[in-house]
Order: sequence, then structure tokens, then C-alpha cells
Amino acid sequence: MCYSAMVRESLRKIERDYEAQINWQSFVNLYKQRELDFSLKIPSGMDHQLISLGGAAANEIKRLCDRHRVAERQRSENALALIDAEIASIDHALQLKSTKTNQQKRDIKLRKRMKLQQAMESPSLEAGGGYRIYPMYFAPVIMQIGAQRSIVPMRYRLLPRSGLEVPTQYNVFNARRDSLRSARNWTPLFGRKHAIFPFERFFEWVERRESKIEISFSPDGYDGMWAASLYEEYQHPELGVIRSFAMVTDDPPEEVRSAGHDRCPVFLDRTLIDNWLIPDGQSLDQLDALLDHKQRTYYSHALAA
Repeated sequence: MCYSAMVRESLRKIERDYEAQINWQSFVNLYKQRELDFSLKIPSGMDHQLISLGGAAANEIKRLCDRHRVAERQRSENALALIDAEIASIDHALQLKSTKTNQQKRDIKLRKRMKLQQAMESPSLEAGGGYRIYPMYFAPVIMQIGAQRSIVPMRYRLLPRSGLEVPTQYNVFNARRDSLRSARNWTPLFGRKHAIFPFERFFEWVERRESKIEISFSPDGYDGMWAASLYEEYQHPELGVIRSFAMVTDDPPEEVRSAGHDRCPVFLDRTLIDNWLIPDGQSLDQLDALLDHKQRTYYSHALAA
């Protein structure tokens, strides 16, 4: 599986490279959705990229981000106050009778408090460039809307049209090529809802001497890559449309396999992007055959920073 990816730094560059346009209303809608559902995961790097472009929509996003940060700060302060009250209660119990159980509870609360305090005090490291996404995080993805390639935000993990989340033990952020016509999550989408996800490199955990290390893979000769993807649209009764996607993965080239990983995103031949984005009129056999045609590259790998 490909559990994390580094998103490209410049949305303007994505526009130029893919002849696509930012669908500003879809991004504004996402930030409005987050005001109603605080759990939506939008990377601060995306905030920075959108706001830096300027304009009325970017200014609206900035206003929503500023308001979100204030609300987030208040939530953190409330959480700290609750932890402090719990620690004070445990301290009182320890004064009456010192027990190992209460001391362990106190240590757990102190670690939780320290972690929360550090998160509040640490500045964002994503503001100056690219940023990583993980399952459940939103990222800019290219889809076809009418005659136009459009850049819209999609969540990296499929949310079915029903709105019922697939249990977390299942990987629905990667769509295995060999299951596109058999797995119930992919059959409604393959041949109908196709997208392209632009990113710089992907990350994996691999086995090394009975332990796991995180490594990153990047294509030599390219400053970025793109993955053939599938997407879904869920109409939430209060939040509106929520789009989500999964990268299509295939058997890896030898250098990826030798590094310890058994899958690789389908880095589709650039000349076939339109064929993938506009599947109408093509058979499933023809669409599957497109995935045989990948950009010629070698994937270098390194320990993740």
C-alpha cells in the first residue's frame, strides 16, 4: 500500500503542467464544511498554497482558516483545563493514599498534557512548501468537469456514496489494479469516476532486520508524478458534496520490490491522461490496458526525513 504522499508545492504549477483550473468554489466549500465538522483533515500546507494565490476566494479561505485556528486554540485550552482538573483529582487521591494505579494514571495524564502543550506551541512546518497527506487527509486532485480539467479537493480514502465509512482495517485509499473489476468498492467507479492525483513522492514502511523503517520513493527525471485514481462523491445532508479518492496501484518495478515494497502507484503515461479522465466510450478492457502504459522512470528511494 501507499500510505502517504508528498503533495506538490505549487498549485499554479499543477494548473500549468496539467492544463487544469482550480475550482475555487469546491475549496471554499471544503473550508466551510470544516466549520460544521471539526474532524475534517485539511493540511495547513494546503491553506498556505491557496491563500498565497490571492483573490476573493483565497481571502475567504483565509478568513475561514483564521476562525478555525481560534476555535482550535480554544478547544486545546479547554482540553488542557480538563486534564489539569483530572491531575489535581489524582493528586488529591495520592495524598490520601499512594497507590501504583493512581501514579500510573497521573503519568499518563502528564504525558497527554505535554503532547497537547507541544502541539499548541509548535509552529506549522508546512507553510513554506510541499506537505504530506495520509489517509483521511484532503489533497488537490484533478477530475474532468464538462470540457475542463478541474483541480478540486478530495479526501485520500474512499468514502462510499452511501456515506457509511469502510472499517479502518480495510485499505480503501489504494485500489489494486487486479481488483478494479471484482472488489465492491471499485466496480461502481472503474469506467465511470476517474481522476489524476499529482504528487512528488510516496512513502512506505518496509522490513529491515526484523524492524520497520520508513522510506520515500521518487521518480528519477521528474519533479513530480501523477497517479491514475478513482473517486466517489457523497452527498452529505448538512455538509454538501464530499469527494474522496483512491490511487490505483499495480505490481512494482524491480527497484521498488528490491527496496521491500510490493505495490506502486500507476504513474500513467502523460499522453493517456485524457483517456483516463474521460472513460466514456471505452470498454473496461481498454481502460485496464491503459494502465499498462506507464511513464518510463526509475524510482530512487531514501530514508524518510
